[in-house]
Amino acid sequence: MNDAVVTHHTNPFRSGVARFNQLLAEGLGVPFVTIEEAGRFTTPLLSFKFEQLGEREERTLTELADQWEHHDVFLHTCSGLEVERRLLAGARRVLCGNRAIADRLADLDGHVETLWTPGLIVERRRMAPTEVSVFSFGMAHKILTDRFRHLRDLLEASGRSYSVHVSAATHETSTMRDAEIVFAEMDALFPDRMYFLGNLSDLAVAHELQRCTFFAAFFEGGVRANNTSVASAIERGAVVITNLDESSPTELVHMDNVIDIDQTDELPFDPLVLRRISVRAMETSRERSWEALLQRVRR
Repeated sequence: MNDAVVTHHTNPFRSGVARFNQLLAEGLGVPFVTIEEAGRFTTPLLSFKFEQLGEREERTLTELADQWEHHDVFLHTCSGLEVERRLLAGARRVLCGNRAIADRLADLDGHVETLWTPGLIVERRRMAPTEVSVFSFGMAHKILTDRFRHLRDLLEASGRSYSVHVSAATHETSTMRDAEIVFAEMDALFPDRMYFLGNLSDLAVAHELQRCTFFAAFFEGGVRANNTSVASAIERGAVVITNLDESSPTELVHMDNVIDIDQTDELPFDPLVLRRISVRAMETSRERSWEALLQRVRR
């Protein structure tokens, strides 16, 4: 039995191989570790693309090749690199992700097996329709937990079924690590209610804005005139739940064109009220349009 799955990339948001290795380690019931940690194990399964390794990682593996007597290798590609050949020669088993890889290893006949990689989508939930849907995107690093917790309490108090759809959004999230942080924090706040949509295209974001009951975005201090996520939402008539303060745009008014979470004890669900806020939001956005901005810049 393997006592660890050794990977190169450990972030499943960044790498399909990392996600495969994470699921493989979970299925085998063994640790999911980096190359730097691999020396602690005696029968590891090495699973990565050798051509992606750096010099330091190649040196580490070259040293470990002499230490291991019962390691296995899962090949996702066949690079032909010296460090790869050395580890394959000493491997107990060489597991190939496809037949084309196995065909290149004729000299290792006897301990080469052709396998496959199953799909990586293990999510079994269905996005069932709910009475209320909340969409949020553009959280660059850290969500404002207190205000999202208040929003959760208001949704729970309504007695209506609800779902929360979250996108990291490519314009706002500088790294995939940021996306992972957003996912973890929102999942903790809305267990079984939150659906993480990853990084969406502009078209997909616009679609979510048009179909959601509420768009939620909270900011340190309050929303500002240059918060583009809120600008995008009101342009499309989304009913925005945000937070206002003395430095927020004066044209944003609670229960007129937005909802201020800090002034809200009960969410509005009357379709006429929601439609009125939506229309007023679109009217407000005309005063903050690209055309209006260009006129000011051209002065």
